[in-house]
Amino acid sequence: MRYLVNGKEYFFDRNGEMFYYILEFYRTGKLLCPIGSYIKLEKELSYFQIPFDKSELALEASTKAVDRFILCLKKLIISYCENFHDNIILYIAKSGVSMRTKNFCPLLFSDNLIERCTYQILVKLEKQIGEHLVKTFSELELMWNCEPNYSGFLITITFSIKKLFQFKNTQNSVSSLILDNISEEKIILNVGGKKYETFRSILTAQPKTLLGVMFQDRNNCMRHPVNGNEYFFDRNSEIFAYIMEFYQTGKIPWFIFDTTKIIYKQLEEELDYFQIPINKSTIFCSLALEGAASTFKQFILAFEELIIQHCENFRSEISLTIRPGSILVDDRESSLSIERFKMNAYNILIEKEKQIGYHLSKTFCKLGLEWKFEKSERKHYGIEQLLEIFISFSIRIG
Repeated sequence: MRYLVNGKEYFFDRNGEMFYYILEFYRTGKLLCPIGSYIKLEKELSYFQIPFDKSELALEASTKAVDRFILCLKKLIISYCENFHDNIILYIAKSGVSMRTKNFCPLLFSDNLIERCTYQILVKLEKQIGEHLVKTFSELELMWNCEPNYSGFLITITFSIKKLFQFKNTQNSVSSLILDNISEEKIILNVGGKKYETFRSILTAQPKTLLGVMFQDRNNCMRHPVNGNEYFFDRNSEIFAYIMEFYQTGKIPWFIFDTTKIIYKQLEEELDYFQIPINKSTIFCSLALEGAASTFKQFILAFEELIIQHCENFRSEISLTIRPGSILVDDRESSLSIERFKMNAYNILIEKEKQIGYHLSKTFCKLGLEWKFEKSERKHYGIEQLLEIFISFSIRIG
């Protein structure tokens, strides 16, 4: 029955894409159902004589849809955090999903299949989804409110940006190692036929994990090389790329699933196999914090660019009027980098105005820079909120 073609290599003229799921079954004992590919998978299961319960496969497909929906909501929350917005309003009806916002509207679903079933998911699991998100983003004091009506669900998600910046990122960080010693021991990890090369010290830097324990000096008995310094693991080779990223950076990459066939559950299983501890609240809050910190840094750089541009034009005063959704520099729209922050500048300044003013005053201290900030309200077709900033400095040459 064996079709030997070369040494230990065997050839099967079957669907290679579906064999990925066959191999996952042999490795983990769990059968995954790829979206829209049931008939192809069923043929391969029959060929390889794998007994399976179609009811369980159907339930697994439903679970996968729920997981993808929850992941979309997590990405949405992090996107709002990155842009210093703390209030999400969604209306989910049978006909689709809409955002209730004026000034900030990120893409919610890149997957039309998930968008079509969100209403049905909420009918069955609204309470559980809300509880899951509250727990996951507990560090941000997230609150979930879902109000059903005759045609759909009005969902309000609120959280604290202030708490976000009080959150301590406890994900391990691994500093880059400068390896002057060329004799540093290299390890080859052959995972599911794909080889990953790394240094032993990278693995032992995470001593509470499977590989960290295995490659410590005292645990020679745990290591069974197949060829010199090569070790084989019959696990998912695609997901192991993200396991290696953890060893190299100390951080677990999470939003990796849009363009791959990897699903959230598979990554969790591989993390569990390699004994990598995970705290979902820490992971997702860390992602939100890193995104917001990056936005904040770019916002400050935009102010620095604005000051330098005014110096180039021998102008020593800058006035800004900032409303939700607009930025006017010297009473006109700007073509500089700061213009791209018009959707979130108001929110960033409400949270971080003092830090920005202090940073700019210190950075441009030789110019004697002064920063003045004022928040006010005007009646203009209702109450209009606006921020006014005045920056002045001296241009001295020679």
